[in-house]
Amino acid sequence: MKKALQIAILLVSLLILALLVLNLTLDGVWVIQGLNGKDGQDGKDGVDGVDGIDGINGTNGINGTDGKSAYELACENGFRGTLHEWLLSLAVRGSDGANGKPGADGVGVKDVKINAEGYLIVYLTDGSSVTAGYVGGDGFVSDEPDEDGFYPVYETVVLENVEQSLNLRLTPDTTNGEIFKSIARGTELLRVGDQKTEDGFSRFLCEGTYCYARSKFFELKYIYEGSVPTLNLPKHTVLTKGETRWFYTAQICPTLPDGMSLSYSYSGTGERVYDGDDAFALTPSSIGTATLTVRIQAYLDGDLRTIGEERINVTVVDSAASLSLTGMFLGDSRISDGTMVTTMESKMPNLTLIGTRSVKSSGVLHEGRGAWSTAHYLGNASLTVGGTVVPNAFYNPNTQAFDFSYYVQKNPAAAGLDFIVIHLGANDSFSRDSVENIDRMIDSIHAYSKDIRVLVLTEYVSPANGYALKQSTNFNVTAMRIRQTRYFSYLRETFEERESEKIYLIPVHLSINAWGDWTRAVVDTADGTAERITDVIHLGYAGYNKEAAVIRSYLYWLFGT
Repeated sequence: MKKALQIAILLVSLLILALLVLNLTLDGVWVIQGLNGKDGQDGKDGVDGVDGIDGINGTNGINGTDGKSAYELACENGFRGTLHEWLLSLAVRGSDGANGKPGADGVGVKDVKINAEGYLIVYLTDGSSVTAGYVGGDGFVSDEPDEDGFYPVYETVVLENVEQSLNLRLTPDTTNGEIFKSIARGTELLRVGDQKTEDGFSRFLCEGTYCYARSKFFELKYIYEGSVPTLNLPKHTVLTKGETRWFYTAQICPTLPDGMSLSYSYSGTGERVYDGDDAFALTPSSIGTATLTVRIQAYLDGDLRTIGEERINVTVVDSAASLSLTGMFLGDSRISDGTMVTTMESKMPNLTLIGTRSVKSSGVLHEGRGAWSTAHYLGNASLTVGGTVVPNAFYNPNTQAFDFSYYVQKNPAAAGLDFIVIHLGANDSFSRDSVENIDRMIDSIHAYSKDIRVLVLTEYVSPANGYALKQSTNFNVTAMRIRQTRYFSYLRETFEERESEKIYLIPVHLSINAWGDWTRAVVDTADGTAERITDVIHLGYAGYNKEAAVIRSYLYWLFGT
């Protein structure tokens, strides 16, 4: 019995030892499940813990790079001077720019001034204003001069009362003052000080530098509130050295309002043959480039002020009458009249003109057809004029259209053409369609050869009065003048600045005056007899000769260098 008990105790001990070893191998986790007991009671909820301490605020981000100011951008685009000087440069009485294509209405800057407290005020075209910041220091108009006797002013002035140029100096001293730079007549400057004495000086801000010149040489440029008329001026013209060229106000601005006038200034060298508000004439004395400035002036506050201007780039060339060229004149009765082509051939002895028609008096060839319009040239095989059937040498019966290649095929002499002059528009009533049709004719010419230079002549505006018309007693001269004036804008829109295509707009109209260049005759009047203009379309001998002189200048320019 005792032995059996000992054996039982030994077995239990071995079992416990095995369980201990097993527990150790399983990281101390007991694997023996006991008997399922009864579910215990739910424990009580624990007490909420204490709130933790707030974390530390994060580090502020790095500030971004500041954008460039308007002053910095102005400096990058060429302004030289301090911020203060730049603000002063904004306080200029501005001027209208050249006419551009119409755009959507918007709000623009009408004027910029500095008030008595030194703030820059921008006045807008809608009647409102914006305060653009404090200028400070001497940046406001004062009733008192500074220690040098200069009253602060902020205005744009124009160098007018000199022949050609004037020196700006670094001190108000015309004898010993160091010269800063020389400026040409017509130059605009910002005046920031004026001694306001008879022979006093003005102080200017030019290229970021204060400089000086006598005030008497400058005129104030005003902002004009009314409508400024359009000037019928090209951007470029060519003159011949030693030959007089006229510019007539009646052609440049046929509708110049009462109380306004035009003034002219030329930056090049030469003799001023005439200089008045009705015309300007000069004889250039040296080849090169220059500028002709035409200003519109009006009396404002009792003084004659400039209210608008345009500038023409001028090229002066040498005469080259000996040029060996082949050309064609294509147009209406202004060509078939014969005066222009006969003059061209007589002034340029090596010029060969070709065509299927000829001048009765001289035999000079041309392609002028009286009463023909651009539409006739583009689409008619012939036209009956005065009972005579006049054929269209450019009409291709196969395509039923203007075809320059077809013309050359039938007239081989045209194969070597250097240039073609086109003078059309009157028989189209000076319409926009006329300009578009001329462009189509040029397309056909250049389809044959892009090397042919095409010279498109402008149309002159007929005089306003002095007529005894032979065309019709009911001819509406006023309506026609309006169309002629408008026609120049059509020509500019289509043909100006197309030199790279070998197309040139030739401003022959500028030289035509209101009396001597027209066909005139002595007619009966209520008081006896008097000389009157008898034609509103055709020029007289003097007028056609002026047109021929302009054309020759362009030929010297195009082929003489």
